[in-house]
Amino acid sequence: MTHRPARLLILLIIACFILVTLPVSGDTGSTGNALTRGGRFSITITGTPNTPYYFWLARTYSMSGKPGDQPPVVQANQLNVEQDPAGGPYPIGSYAYYNGNGRTILDDVAASTPIMPNTSYYGRVTTGTNGQAIVTFLTSSATATRSFSVKTENPDSPSGGNDRVEETVYSRTTPATPRVTTPIATPTVQLTPEPTGISTLPAATTPPSTPVPPATHANPMPVMVLIAIGTGLWAIRRKN
Repeated sequence: MTHRPARLLILLIIACFILVTLPVSGDTGSTGNALTRGGRFSITITGTPNTPYYFWLARTYSMSGKPGDQPPVVQANQLNVEQDPAGGPYPIGSYAYYNGNGRTILDDVAASTPIMPNTSYYGRVTTGTNGQAIVTFLTSSATATRSFSVKTENPDSPSGGNDRVEETVYSRTTPATPRVTTPIATPTVQLTPEPTGISTLPAATTPPSTPVPPATHANPMPVMVLIAIGTGLWAIRRKN
């Protein structure tokens, strides 16, 4: 009986040590302004009905077009989207864009390679009767890690006027559901290296939002410690 208080004190010291040193696990929700390579994004043009608009990956002329130094590419076979043949002629790519000092779309996009022609980086889309048109771009492991801007232009109103362009970034795991749609004058997408073991994509460029506080999980260790203390006390009482 004389050793009972000492044994109880030892059990309490062990329990306090476990509670102090055990980390509490938790999940944090986060949203970014970037698209991981392998995802896709779209632009929605709202302007004049039944009107052709040129679009291209602007200011990518310094890129080689080789894997790792390649812009996003236009998804093939889209509704109302036209593209030049890989080997020419280039009626779309020869368009001299507004304020370009005579430069054409072909002058402003990345170079061709044997596996990826530069005609993959631009095109022409015609709006519907509602004045809207959608163009989707794809990224892959060959896409460079940098920011890209998509420029659109109506040849009949090259300065833009009341035209509007929206950008939508999609997750690879939920391709039919847009993450974010943000009104912007010139859509810009930031490509980031693909994190190891992560298959989902962060969102596109979005206005700052209120941070979501991390959700913490209940720590089951206090319950286990109480059970251990109770078991120890029962064993001491039984022995004495």
